[in-house]
Amino acid sequence: MSIEINGKNGEFVNVKINDEILDSDDGEVWYCPKSCLKDLRIDELPMELRLTICKAKEDDCIVLDTLPIEVQRISDSKVHVIFEDVETRKYWNAPIGLKRYMERKKTLIEERSNEIKDVKIDSYDDDGAYISMYFSADIESDLLIHVVEQAEQLIEEIDGATLIALDVEPINLAADNESDFSLHVVLPILRKLGFTNVKYNHGKREYGKDFVFARLSEFDDLEHWGAQIKFGDVNGGIKSQIEELISQADSAFKMPFYNIYTRRKERISKFAIIISGKYTENAIERVCEGIENNALKNNIVFIDGDKIEILKNKFFTPKIKK
Repeated sequence: MSIEINGKNGEFVNVKINDEILDSDDGEVWYCPKSCLKDLRIDELPMELRLTICKAKEDDCIVLDTLPIEVQRISDSKVHVIFEDVETRKYWNAPIGLKRYMERKKTLIEERSNEIKDVKIDSYDDDGAYISMYFSADIESDLLIHVVEQAEQLIEEIDGATLIALDVEPINLAADNESDFSLHVVLPILRKLGFTNVKYNHGKREYGKDFVFARLSEFDDLEHWGAQIKFGDVNGGIKSQIEELISQADSAFKMPFYNIYTRRKERISKFAIIISGKYTENAIERVCEGIENNALKNNIVFIDGDKIEILKNKFFTPKIKK
């Protein structure tokens, strides 16, 4: 068993998860490092147990994320997640005012609550020194780590949408892995390109589509896109790599996706393969040769790291005022 608990009637004295003894300030909420969540099933969690997910535990120090999240199981496959967004004017050094930033974020969460219904505002307070906002979401999965990943993605989407709405450049456009490349580079660029309804699939493959997004065509119809993201180079000489891309492209066009904005199934008409590196050894030609349907072949867009750098410089390089 992954969880060991001493206590009864919802009052816990000791909590251990995957051999890690957890700490608590009050015996009600327990600090749980993300490293403990591997293979931890949601149906293993006691209903009364409340966990604050932290980055790590170093000696006697708890290292929290910038935006702490608290989780509590509400069914065998669903977790209630509370986001604690508290900022102080004393240490706020962003290029826009704290009040303006937090109010815009609050508005975007309220709009998302009305349109998508996946998150809601619980409370908002400005006492002059601090602004505190609590919002929450119910997230479904089998494993708690996947819930945390979806919660972190929700934070990324809301923060990114806030910065874009305020015309502020994203803080971080660097990437060391595929997840960072997707969230910190591809996502802001897609929004700057004018695409709407951008949804990142949280590491869960949607039949070959890491991203789905849309734009209005020249005829005012909504044109749906899908994208597959790869970190590093794609080498045409590696057969398995090419076969995987061909299979993903084929699945992406064949299989519909559930559009959370329109509440119905849609099909993509264009597919982008976006990589952080280079296409080498005729990789593009090898992918195209493997797709027999010419209509599909003609609607695949290949984007490499050089093109990404051009777009980053176009949209996010600071403008020099004369």
